[in-house]
Amino acid sequence: MACMWYFSGAGTDMADAPGEVSLFKAIGWGMWYHCGSIAFGSFLIALITFIRIIFEYIVYQYEKMGQSDSCLFKTVTCCIRCILYCLDKYVKFITKNAYIQIALHSENFCTSAWNSFWLIIRNAGRFGSAEMIGWIMMILGKGVIVSSSAFITYLITQYKWP
Repeated sequence: MACMWYFSGAGTDMADAPGEVSLFKAIGWGMWYHCGSIAFGSFLIALITFIRIIFEYIVYQYEKMGQSDSCLFKTVTCCIRCILYCLDKYVKFITKNAYIQIALHSENFCTSAWNSFWLIIRNAGRFGSAEMIGWIMMILGKGVIVSSSAFITYLITQYKWP
């Protein structure tokens, strides 16, 4: 959709009439052809969240019975929580990137998720370095905000500005 709109005329079915693809046509295609893909991605996230809730309910019921003092119970519970947490983060990450691929290439959810997975694998170094730079910039931004707020507070309290 986005590529169709941005490069209006680069596609095979639009090569004869460049410039005839509008933003409204791209939005219409997205609403008509990709509602199922968006719903499927949302369903996957909801399913993982539901599994986590059911697991926590089972753990709560087991603890309510007074059986939770076992070291084995605590270890297994911790491992399953970790696995479900990692699965949740993975599904959310892949779904977000699949949505980006859907918007760019106008393919279905599964194809887009597969393509985004291999894109991330092929460019793991680039994704990692971009994440690291983003983290550094976030820390620097927070530091500047805190420092400037502290400095302004110091000035206000020191000079008693109205």
